[in-house]
Amino acid sequence: GVKAPDGYPREVYLINGQQPGPLVEADEGDVLEINVQNELDVENTVHWHGLLQRGTPEMDGVPGVTQFPIAPGANFTYRIPLGDQYGFYWYHSHFKTYYNDAIRGSLIVHPSPFRQRPFESLARSDVEQNALLQAEKDAIPVLLTDWYHNLSNAIYDQYIETGAYPNCVDSLLANGQGRSAALLPSGSSSTADIATPTGSLGPRGCTPPMMFKPGYNMSSLPPETCTNTTSPVLTITANQSQGWLALHLVNAGSTSKLSVSLDAHFMYVYAADGLFVELQEVKVLPISIGQRYSVMIKLDQPPGQYYLRFASLPVGDMQQVIEDQAIISYQVDGAPRSSNNTLYDSQSTWMLVNGSAKHDGSTLDAAQLAPFDQTISPAAHTNQTRTFEISQTGVVTWVVNGSSYSEPSTPVIFGNISDGWTAGYTLHMPANATVDIIMKIANSSMDTMGHPMHLHGHKFWVLGTGTGSFPYTTAAEAPKSMINVQNPPYRDTVELPASGWAVIRFITQEPGSSIVTSNGTLRGEHDRAAENAAEHGGKRCEQRGKRSDFVDA
Repeated sequence: GVKAPDGYPREVYLINGQQPGPLVEADEGDVLEINVQNELDVENTVHWHGLLQRGTPEMDGVPGVTQFPIAPGANFTYRIPLGDQYGFYWYHSHFKTYYNDAIRGSLIVHPSPFRQRPFESLARSDVEQNALLQAEKDAIPVLLTDWYHNLSNAIYDQYIETGAYPNCVDSLLANGQGRSAALLPSGSSSTADIATPTGSLGPRGCTPPMMFKPGYNMSSLPPETCTNTTSPVLTITANQSQGWLALHLVNAGSTSKLSVSLDAHFMYVYAADGLFVELQEVKVLPISIGQRYSVMIKLDQPPGQYYLRFASLPVGDMQQVIEDQAIISYQVDGAPRSSNNTLYDSQSTWMLVNGSAKHDGSTLDAAQLAPFDQTISPAAHTNQTRTFEISQTGVVTWVVNGSSYSEPSTPVIFGNISDGWTAGYTLHMPANATVDIIMKIANSSMDTMGHPMHLHGHKFWVLGTGTGSFPYTTAAEAPKSMINVQNPPYRDTVELPASGWAVIRFITQEPGSSIVTSNGTLRGEHDRAAENAAEHGGKRCEQRGKRSDFVDA
């Protein structure tokens, strides 16, 4: 259909007539059964980002790995027993670049009422504890995305032709609503709020691409333009008399790492990638592509409307200064405010337009997000260590350990009849083993940008991340200042820093084909980013470089 989520009409793909797709809700212990009828004229699959596939690897939704694509006119039923899984997740197309055409949505698995919650420590009375639990039950999912005015196929084709990575998006959206981007959005006091990255900024706040194929330059690209729109933005209503508001936040974008803040309010982060964590109070919350956070907000300000800001956080050569807003609207006893004016005070705005925190804006320390369940701790010793050296070897080519990826015609899950079974990007792992993966940006890489990395069907411990070199062959050799094996975060998506490293530890306890991908990347049809695969009985680990693979977790 044709929609205008930021005021600019364009063709989008719809799920049940919606953009983004409908919210999927379940309870801990349920079995999800979702029938996907493909009424498009292109193939597709759906991936359930963050859900463990315990005995159901064929339900992960990755073409060439866990299933054949769903052909036009065909259907596929995904059936996933949730068991003891709970928390906030999301789903999206995992075929070519189509999730950037709106095939994505939120998924909530409500936790058992018998689980203890980290935010209960905020309660000063039984009444407030009940209010917090009710806020969690009523938590509102906020699907944050960047948005292009052109179809993803057109953007991808231009990228492959010119080599210019399309990080210059047209707008940012919250639950499919936003406004076409201006360099200085409403509610920002002045250009002094912008910490300008290296290079001049265009009308949409972008710096020029740093890399082109031979024979191409800036004149090969359409001019960067921006027309301001006044389309509706997401407005979330809250009843101040209830005391608390909970939000589920996900960065479901294609190229933009985002920062989120709420004017005049703190956010208490109580869950990360679906699992409860030790509570952390922040004013500014950076979110890498694919990551999710659940936050509790105390409604302790005067009734009114407050900006929920989300801005691109420029990293490496991914330079764009762009911010959009949703609105949190206080109500008292269910009665809306008589005024529609949004309260703005530069002293209670915690974030610059470029997504960085002001000097008084406390920022999330992701390394301190230890699991709230203290029984979730990594094994002291590993059975195997793998090193992934990630490198850009051509303008649109990325490799891991020298191997590039091409999607098998027969999915890897079918074993040795798959043309991907013995490929260089498929790694065979022992079952029920503790495995460390050391990921490093190669010094020889043409671009040393970072990558958000997602492991399908599993959780992993983030033992450490950092910039610079990691001159160790195992985690055990590294000093304790670099590696945490006592209470590390337990995630399914981690940011590999630019010119840096990350070490994760996981257990190969979900036999079948699985995949590690870099989110926020362009995915080529024949040269699909460098993707390595780990497979215990066919478990694939893939990395998709931002220059050759469009977000595709």
